[in-house]
Amino acid sequence: MKFDAFLNQVASEPERTIRRTVRTTPPQVLEQAARPGGMRLTDFLSAPGRQAEQREIRYAHILGAPASPGTVDAWLRQRPSLSLPADLRALLTQVNGIHLWANVETGRSYVGLAPVEEWEIARVKMYGAEADRDLLDDRFVAISYNQDGASFIAIDVVSGEYFLMDTAGPDTTSPIGSSVEDLLEWIWQNRIAPKS
Repeated sequence: MKFDAFLNQVASEPERTIRRTVRTTPPQVLEQAARPGGMRLTDFLSAPGRQAEQREIRYAHILGAPASPGTVDAWLRQRPSLSLPADLRALLTQVNGIHLWANVETGRSYVGLAPVEEWEIARVKMYGAEADRDLLDDRFVAISYNQDGASFIAIDVVSGEYFLMDTAGPDTTSPIGSSVEDLLEWIWQNRIAPKS
């Protein structure tokens, strides 16, 4: 999907407001849970003062402001062994982050294309800096986020191919495509709409 067609698709879906039950927790309970040793889950869930309330949550497609050439260059300078395909760099100059059906309050969706500042070697993003290098070659870069950290879109910066990689077993068995147009098509087709 060409970028202009993607923008037209994004514009075709208006904002949605969903009424949801949200549980609130008193600040003192949150403070206690955050201390070293925390608190048992059963104590947290039964803490006095916790209550359910109805809230309206707004969802919309949010596109990040374009990345400056300096931002992209800084990312590349930190990783001198990597390069990015020209079409991906061009996308970054138009939009730096794609968050379809994002919570308007947080600006994030359940899954999305992360801003370039959050891109990382896929092995490191999925398993941490100490992960065994045999898990996944450093030519794979995770360019997305996932609220539960279960899977990521990764680009093979050598071949220019995109893959969906699951943290349970990162491999290239779930190809997305070999261009930004393929990537945009996949992102659009796999957006997760809010449900009441």
